[in-house]
Amino acid sequence: MGNVVIFGNQKGGVGKSTLAVLYACWLADAKRQSVCMVDLDAQANSSKSLSRFSTIAESVELFGQEMGPIVPSREGAIALAAGSRKLADVELARADLVIPLFRGNVRRLAQGFDSVVIDTPPALGLRMSAALIAGHAVVCPIELEEYSIDGVADMLRTVFGVRRRYNPQLRLAAIVLNRFNPHSLRQKAAMQDLALNFREFVIPARISTRSAIPEALAAGVPVWRLPKSAAREASLEVMQVFELLQQRIEASKASVPADTQA
Repeated sequence: MGNVVIFGNQKGGVGKSTLAVLYACWLADAKRQSVCMVDLDAQANSSKSLSRFSTIAESVELFGQEMGPIVPSREGAIALAAGSRKLADVELARADLVIPLFRGNVRRLAQGFDSVVIDTPPALGLRMSAALIAGHAVVCPIELEEYSIDGVADMLRTVFGVRRRYNPQLRLAAIVLNRFNPHSLRQKAAMQDLALNFREFVIPARISTRSAIPEALAAGVPVWRLPKSAAREASLEVMQVFELLQQRIEASKASVPADTQA
């Protein structure tokens, strides 16, 4: 069964969707995996960035009915379960009905794809809870600002609560430092504070504020395919982070006791 990797933070504006999209593209390009991207954010930014790929379903459908047979993408390609504004209605549904449906559908996707990447909304609600109950590994992107760091503590409590009550295979794989400004004394101090309090989760690499990253996604391509010199340093940072992240995801999955794996 493929990895189910959730990008989540209960604080918005930290680059969660950007990193989820880049990670899905990196898995397809660098690791030659078949990848399914599930966009649970009603703003559907991930879906816009990946619109050139085939859409297998709207992600809202994963909460409403059991999926039929999965036809996975070829090696090195991405399939999309696209987000839409209809996802906001999911928050009004009965959790006991829709979460088991979503979990079962994600498991079917994981049987057909090497990886399933889930982009969650920036708030704790039914959609984020469903993703955590269905997933294997959580990636928490943050900006080095006070409110973002507070959001990490909230996210940790949520992940560990879901793991204890609903999904013993769930692991927090990594905290990813995003949009780092090396000239900011405030951010450097925040980074030290984060390393002190969450050392075991923080990836020892960071992604700086780079204009090439949003420029590439606006063009519908990952940053390493942007044909300009400014994209090279950004690409190196992103790929270094993802290599370290993937090592942690594989290690976290391997640490799950066999009797809890579905």
